[in-house]
Amino acid sequence: MSLMTFAGGRIKTGLMLISLCVLTTPAWAGQGEAALNRFFSELKTMEARFVQTLLDKKHTILEESDGLLWVSRPGRFRLEYYKPYEQEYVADGEKVWVYDKDLEQITVRDQQEMLGNTPAMLLSGAEPVQKKFHLKELGHHEGFDWLELKPRNKDSNFESIRLAMEGDIVRAMEMHDALGQTTRLYFHEVRRNPPIAAERFRFEPPEGVDVIGDTY
Repeated sequence: MSLMTFAGGRIKTGLMLISLCVLTTPAWAGQGEAALNRFFSELKTMEARFVQTLLDKKHTILEESDGLLWVSRPGRFRLEYYKPYEQEYVADGEKVWVYDKDLEQITVRDQQEMLGNTPAMLLSGAEPVQKKFHLKELGHHEGFDWLELKPRNKDSNFESIRLAMEGDIVRAMEMHDALGQTTRLYFHEVRRNPPIAAERFRFEPPEGVDVIGDTY
């Protein structure tokens, strides 16, 4: 899976193996949510490298990958996986383009239909987090303020997201889906509000590559 289930397909969402034993510390109550609100209220663009790990119900590692992420709020992002496979996900505000370089195939889908209430839209969306998620403080542990987000939409394809805040920066995202799988992403080299060219969020299919879906 990727940040598209972290976005709809492969966004499940490369995290380091961060402990799940999150401790609740009353003295830190409210600090994580306040940091999260500051992060999103002041976020216009974001650039980061990430490491992603997919685990099964027994926490056996199924897949590990590395990639790059660019976000421009509202509604635009680009994910590039370069290890162990090469894939691109580009959300231009209207459509999501998924380019599998190994298969030489591109899939195009309506952005709202594909992403809807997903973790991908958590980063790129413009609405307050509390509008689509129930928030719960999990306390301060391993240097992070942890929060749990559960979707208000009962039809969501994931059960919860855990976020690790370091100051006003989201350092980790951990998603638990309905199949019992866990996707962990750890962000490093995070840049907040850097200038990002609009072209980064446009996708032009390479010549000769099959395109599946509505491109209009």
